[in-house]
Amino acid sequence: MKILIIYAPFCAPTMMPYSLASMKHFVETHSDASVTCLDLNAYFHTLQFPEFYKRLKKEDYASVLEDFDKTSRAVYAENNKKIVHGEEAAFVPELMERILQEKADLVAFSFVYNSQCFYGHVLVDALLKRGIPCVLGGPAVTDKLHALAPVFSEKGLLDYLVTKGVVLKEIKNYVAVPDFSPFPKENYLSKERIISLKSSSTCFYKQCTFCTHFARVPYAEYSLEHIREALVKNKAKYVYFIDDMISKNRLLEIGKLMEEFSVQWWCQLRPTEDLLDCLELLSQQGLRSVCWGVESGNQRILDLMKKGTSVEGAKKVLAESKRVGIINMLYMLFAFPTETKEEFLASIDFLEKNKKNIDLVSTSVFGLQRGAKVYDDPQAYGILAVSERERTLLPGVISYTVEKGLDNEEARILLKNHVKQIKRLEKLPHVFNYFKEQTLLWKSS
Repeated sequence: MKILIIYAPFCAPTMMPYSLASMKHFVETHSDASVTCLDLNAYFHTLQFPEFYKRLKKEDYASVLEDFDKTSRAVYAENNKKIVHGEEAAFVPELMERILQEKADLVAFSFVYNSQCFYGHVLVDALLKRGIPCVLGGPAVTDKLHALAPVFSEKGLLDYLVTKGVVLKEIKNYVAVPDFSPFPKENYLSKERIISLKSSSTCFYKQCTFCTHFARVPYAEYSLEHIREALVKNKAKYVYFIDDMISKNRLLEIGKLMEEFSVQWWCQLRPTEDLLDCLELLSQQGLRSVCWGVESGNQRILDLMKKGTSVEGAKKVLAESKRVGIINMLYMLFAFPTETKEEFLASIDFLEKNKKNIDLVSTSVFGLQRGAKVYDDPQAYGILAVSERERTLLPGVISYTVEKGLDNEEARILLKNHVKQIKRLEKLPHVFNYFKEQTLLWKSS
């Protein structure tokens, strides 16, 4: 059986898709099926935006990405609107032709971002009408997509393949070793090839009350030998770890391996004081950039979020990280339920007082999401009423009212009033907030 795995438009085409690279290895390792991958997201961008690929070869890449970001947002919105209204979006025939060229027995779609649901819906529907079976997977599969085709986890997909005559192999202690060779480097808007890797099954912490990103499976660390194999197989020089969080001991193990292969790497961490004595070593081992989950400059809010961090500890970590040459990116979350204007401004004050140790700031306004601890127990966080507005293809928009503190609109206005102040303290191009992996190449440009 020949299986084709597809990554649909839209998301930024700066990195090769980890989900396809790992799923290909998973299926071929476990079965006698053959697997082909198509990153139709990157392919779409080569058709729609050829000028940016040309510019990337000869211009400052931050400026190119800034222009691309502005231009692409309008194109995405226009095509998604066409799909919602039943009109033909750009390059759908070309994308379908590319799929049909593979003559696959089964087409599997990986949905990582909600923004992929529009083109994904069109492509799945078109394939089913041609009698080509499709299956879906990934964290962004919506109810509307599920209505078209079955949704499987990795294990569920194997069980399904058995019903189609695929023979399984007996594998013990399996971990994916992603293979990025199916993806042409020239299809990606990046000066250098950056690969994404995952070192564990989920977040080891799992306590942040706003978070829905971690997988609801037991935490398990992947073998370092599997990571080593991925580095060798892909000839990696730049690695973007997509783990939600990495523990200190695990960081030190990964650092040794990265140093062995002269790899520069990125990860995201909580600014906990236990890291103070190892940041210099990690920097020497190639840790180039970290996105720190600071979230707030007010201790009450941090405690309500259950971040397990302190304002003073975050200051120390940022100072030490900057001292040893690591690029500091910060996640800041405003309007957590019951946050007051004074507590909001405490976060702005935190950024201002620590600006010498901050390179980029990634801001967001709190939104209520299914699966978060706040959603499961809204009363405990001062949320009075929850409602949901349906959308055509995307999941519904959840709204709520608060007992006290800022509501979302008030927070957005406050944040808008401080955007220029935040941008002034940034030392890297602000566009890297949308292309975080590109911080790995900042001095390499």
